[in-house]
Amino acid sequence: MTRCQCYITVPNKNSKFISLIPSQANMFNIRKRVPVFLALISACTPFFIHKKEETDTVILTHVIFRHGNRTTDKYDLYPKDPYLKYDYFPYDYGQLTNAGKVKEYTIGTSLRERYDSLLGDVYYPDIIEARSTDFNRTKMSLELVLAGLFPPRTAQIWHPMNLTWQPVPYNYLPQAVDKELQGHLCPKYIEEYNKVQSSDKYKAAFNKYNDTVEYLKKNTGSNISTFNDVYGLYFVLTTEQEFGLKLPKWTESVYPDLITEMAIKEYLTGTGTDTLNRLGSGYLVKKIIEDTQARIKDKANKHGKKIYLYSAHESNIAKLLLFLGIFEPRHVPNYGSYIIIEVHEKDDKYGVKVFYQDYQSEYVNLVRLPACQDLCPLEKFISLYQDLIPVDDSECGL
Repeated sequence: MTRCQCYITVPNKNSKFISLIPSQANMFNIRKRVPVFLALISACTPFFIHKKEETDTVILTHVIFRHGNRTTDKYDLYPKDPYLKYDYFPYDYGQLTNAGKVKEYTIGTSLRERYDSLLGDVYYPDIIEARSTDFNRTKMSLELVLAGLFPPRTAQIWHPMNLTWQPVPYNYLPQAVDKELQGHLCPKYIEEYNKVQSSDKYKAAFNKYNDTVEYLKKNTGSNISTFNDVYGLYFVLTTEQEFGLKLPKWTESVYPDLITEMAIKEYLTGTGTDTLNRLGSGYLVKKIIEDTQARIKDKANKHGKKIYLYSAHESNIAKLLLFLGIFEPRHVPNYGSYIIIEVHEKDDKYGVKVFYQDYQSEYVNLVRLPACQDLCPLEKFISLYQDLIPVDDSECGL
């Protein structure tokens, strides 16, 4: 019997929810049969993604999501890593695994279920703006989300064998100039980040982990001197373990709890000042506001923009949650985590609802913004974050 890698959300004995991930190798026996693979993806789609929410007043939605499960990045490997020469064939380093592909495709089908009435049956180019960071894993993730979101229907079915896929274009910018999704590469962000890392406050926070740092240096062979160094190590250990590789014995006393705790500190470092927030997530929020205002002005156009998709990284998710003031509890966002910012219209008044899917419960969760009710009036949403919105591109320092 062919087995597939699914993410199935089930309750555990503590009434929390866990993801069941079968072995990576189980997908290889279907790689030669694309139709079967697509059928398996559909079969693996979780049933419990969205609650029945009021969506008939939604006129536009913005979705920012993390890429799917991936292999280890080569540049994160540590000198004493027992898997330095492991090649991750056929995936290669830092690429989506089959579990990651299923996860991202499921985001698309879940969004289609939620917004079917908003999007309608027919894809047209202006209905969506889809954008990725300049990484293979985020580009592939976006392709998979688009495949789940816009399967061809009726006259748009183009394949003689009724393949339930159609091409949907997306865009990306080179990393160095992508202010909205790679704001941490702005020269002025880097300058401010270096100041924070050099501060007495940062050094005091890091020095609390001196014993752990020395232990990590000894066992990894790396010169670990910042939370960012531990952040990189976290992803090496996580991806190796997820791929079925046995972690070294020394990790048992520090992973996952202590290393995860230190890795999360990197998110706090990267958003530790108003300048870091402005440049790290402010350009994205500025675009979301401007695109929302443009849609409101164009609301008479029935074939206008309906959805914006952004394929990015867990750091984008964490930093945006911090920017919005809703990063609780502190965590590393899961693969495929996503934030939805919905724009609602009722009686010619506009408001915003924010949802977060982190796969810790069976539903996408409605999140209340600071000083707002579930539906935050658009004017209030803008005023809440106005001081953290960059005035123009020059603030980035490009």
